[in-house]
Amino acid sequence: MALDRLTLEGVRNLAPTELSPGPGLNWFTGENGAGKTSVLEGIYLLGRGRSFRSARPASVIQHGREKLRAVGKTARGLVLGIERSGDQWRGRIAGRDCQRISEFAAALPLVLFEPDSHRLIDGGPDRRRQYLDWQLFHVEPHYLTAWQRYARLLRQRNAALKARASDDVLDALDSVICPAAQTLDDLRHRQVEATTRATNALIAQLQIRLPGDLTVSYRHGFPPELSIIEALRSQRISDRDRGFTQRGPHRADLILKVNQKAAAQELSRGQQKLLALALLLAQLSQLEQRSPGETILLMDDPVSELDKRHLETVLGWLNQQSLQTWITSTDPPPIRGKLFHVKQGNITTDTRNS
Repeated sequence: MALDRLTLEGVRNLAPTELSPGPGLNWFTGENGAGKTSVLEGIYLLGRGRSFRSARPASVIQHGREKLRAVGKTARGLVLGIERSGDQWRGRIAGRDCQRISEFAAALPLVLFEPDSHRLIDGGPDRRRQYLDWQLFHVEPHYLTAWQRYARLLRQRNAALKARASDDVLDALDSVICPAAQTLDDLRHRQVEATTRATNALIAQLQIRLPGDLTVSYRHGFPPELSIIEALRSQRISDRDRGFTQRGPHRADLILKVNQKAAAQELSRGQQKLLALALLLAQLSQLEQRSPGETILLMDDPVSELDKRHLETVLGWLNQQSLQTWITSTDPPPIRGKLFHVKQGNITTDTRNS
């Protein structure tokens, strides 16, 4: 949901900062390296518990500091905060200690578009699974429980495989992991249909020109001619030799095709970025339909990532939405909103454009 206040301390090169963003467009302008993206990174830390720029938490902490701190107050008065010190972190929501990232994700749903977003198209299956799982986490109340159950049973099966457990032990494990796997597959398959409709609608609205129609399908993490139990049993000898489960929902993928060909091969890099943007905004639009005003959109330097025509179309679309958007750019905003100047880690507010 929209943030009324954001406090950041010890985040990269940013000076201790307290911001009062607007409910709509918030535009951060400044030179490269000024600290604009670090603002988005601080928000992302609040909602996801990690950085989108680095896999090493310590790299986000400002030189000379032992920890970073990010605190946000939502429009509904909910206060959430995270402190990170190397690999250690602690969090609080509404005055109580909280160590579950899922609670932060539920309190602050985020959609991020940044220079690496094209990896959703040409990257590995894990990115597309995360995309699908994020959507289900927010729209399907029972999905997190189903995912956690499958993940727990998968760890148990992998441990048994490493221990070269007997067939009887693996039969018992397979009898419980298969229903959990089927639940995940069913939920994901239904969500793919909704995502396809929403994405194609946005492609039309944003006037994105692709060399053919987009089709989205769900590829199970096992041969389609087999059931889950058949897939596990047929792979058991190899699984035991390797010490892990090679088939199942944890190996699933979201298949994106344009003109009946793989999107990663059919589209240029620019077209991949546009398709990734449509997919991400489809997430946002689906969640907004269910819970208006719940989602925050973060866009890191879209002026450099999109051509002028599509940028104008996207900004026009955003201007018609009732959602909070945070955008970074070296250029001033072409539409009205709350303007922030970032210079050498210091942020000042300019209300002339609001």
